[in-house]
Amino acid sequence: MKWIQYKVNTTTDAVDMIGEILYELGIQGFEVSDHVPLTAEEEKQMFTDIPAEMEPDDGKATVTFYTEGQNAPDEREFYSTGSSLRDADFSQTAAFADPNGLIRTLQTRIREIQQFFPFPDPEISFSVQDDSQWKDKWKDNFHPFRVTDDLIITPIWEPHPDIASPDDTLLLIEPGSAFGTGTHETTRLCMTSLQKYITSQSRILDAGCGSGILAIAALLCGADSAFCLDIDPLAVSGTMENAERNHISSDRIRAFHGNILEDSTSIKELCPDPFDIVVANILADVIIPLTDIIRPFLKPDGIFISSGILTSRADDVRNALLRNNFTILEENTLGEWISFTARP
Repeated sequence: MKWIQYKVNTTTDAVDMIGEILYELGIQGFEVSDHVPLTAEEEKQMFTDIPAEMEPDDGKATVTFYTEGQNAPDEREFYSTGSSLRDADFSQTAAFADPNGLIRTLQTRIREIQQFFPFPDPEISFSVQDDSQWKDKWKDNFHPFRVTDDLIITPIWEPHPDIASPDDTLLLIEPGSAFGTGTHETTRLCMTSLQKYITSQSRILDAGCGSGILAIAALLCGADSAFCLDIDPLAVSGTMENAERNHISSDRIRAFHGNILEDSTSIKELCPDPFDIVVANILADVIIPLTDIIRPFLKPDGIFISSGILTSRADDVRNALLRNNFTILEENTLGEWISFTARP
């Protein structure tokens, strides 16, 4: 399917006004690229501990948006990239079949606004994007790989990887379904620790489940059941979809949309019995307050596995665990990441 990509090169001061014009024209989704430093609140909302590396703010910005190109009826199906720009409903913008006409309309509206709010004339360009050329290219970068000695993660299009032996456990995943494919060092750290402590009676709480990969791996390795939480509703549905792909019955895994830090009381009501293992592969800034409230979710002899922690934040997490009277059993590192295994 063909899309028309538009780029409006302007100033950061003019972005909001151009955005309002686009909304007026029926364009509901667009992306802004600039070098404006993130606010403290924006950094807090990011799902990473790695500081954003940005070039100095030069006052310039680029607004990018898409409209549907001219497609035959059989070309209208397209692959979802997970991008709000490309996955949005473009029915309103489909009328802009002539990109030059849309640019002229946009320029006219900009000139009208400039009479009241002067700003430099933006440079507007367009190009045709054909998703048939790239929609499956991402698959070239995801292949079966061994996470532990006997656990292999494999994409759904390779259910019988050549690297697998009869003794291996295979975990099938749809990489685009939600966060987490198992390739990241933090996920490997968690899986390695999980395998050491799982028994056939183990009940698992996965706080921040993402794609559900840790909970599903635990179940495939013999755990009894798993309770999964995530603040992203798409992660919840992705977890259950991946569980079904791996033939995990619905009575062994549950997934809920919720924030354990903000509503631990309600979440505890959903799972009143404490767990044998709690695993949290999130961020240091989430794990630190989590250590304050996680104890009621753990059995007295339970195991708390935490990862997603940069080694530079190890002292902060270690101190939080000790402050809450956890006994640290293991500290494992892989690359620039560290995981902790602790007991209450």
